[in-house]
Parts: sequence; structure tokens; C-alpha cells
Amino acid sequence: MLFVVKQVDDQTIEALFSVYAESMGELAAQFESKEEMKAAYADFVRAFVADPKQRLFVEEDGGVWKSALRAVAMSEQSWFFEAVETMPEARRKGYGAALLRHSIAYLKDMGVREVACTIFKGNDKSRALHEGCGFAATDEPPVNAWGETEDGCILYRYPMTA
Repeated sequence: MLFVVKQVDDQTIEALFSVYAESMGELAAQFESKEEMKAAYADFVRAFVADPKQRLFVEEDGGVWKSALRAVAMSEQSWFFEAVETMPEARRKGYGAALLRHSIAYLKDMGVREVACTIFKGNDKSRALHEGCGFAATDEPPVNAWGETEDGCILYRYPMTA
């Protein structure tokens, strides 16, 4: 079931840390302590969800968050997905696909006509997940929602249909 994060409290941060465990592990070296990292992440998430041109989507099952992604409006009708991740122990159970499909349906209901994302060329599992949900690789430069080129990535698009 899709959940849209609108408020951030300590429980929200703990749940997101579980979903993003691998990514957080990669970032840990940039902080002096886990508490410092959580505080910085909490500030980031609060600012992110406060922006009306951004959404934080979570796929939950039985009240447990299994998968999450951030969506950013590039224009009124075009959005960008980033940070699509599923808890390691919840992988290969359909949560990532459900999250993508539910997030796309949510945006489609808002009148969005296209969703894009970038995926590292070597991330075969993510590429297969996105392709299985209807995203198509493009030959366009892999530019994210902020206009930055993401070297080593492929730009994918999901065109909404009527």
C-alpha cells in the first residue's frame, strides 16, 4: 500500500533508515556519528516533504515500510524519481514494483504525463525492475531533476498513457 510521507518524526526517520540501510551505510563515513547522520538526514527529509513540488513515497505492508522513493517535479507534467530502494530482506517480493506502479498512479491522478529517472548502467536489478514496470531506456543524456548529468547512468522515461 502506498503511503505519502507528509510529516517527519523520529519514527519516520527510523523507518526510512531501515529502508535505506545500504545507502546510509555508504554515507556513514561522512559523519562523525550515527546521531549526527540521523539529524542531518531528518533535516533533509523535513525540507524535502515540505516542498510542494516533491513527494516521498513509501510502499508499506502491515504498517512496515518496505520500499521508498523520492519524486521531484521537473515541470507540472513531468516528474523525476530518485533514491528508489527496498529493504534488503524485502527484495524480490514485489515491493519495489508495487512502489513504482502506485507512485506512477498517484502522479497520473495529479495530471502528470511523464516520469523519468536515471539508473547506473551496471545496476541490472534496478534496470530490470524499472523496465518491468514500463520504463524505457533512452539515448538522451542522463540528466537529473536539477539539470546535473549523472555520468555512468542511463536516462529512463515512463510515458503516461490516457
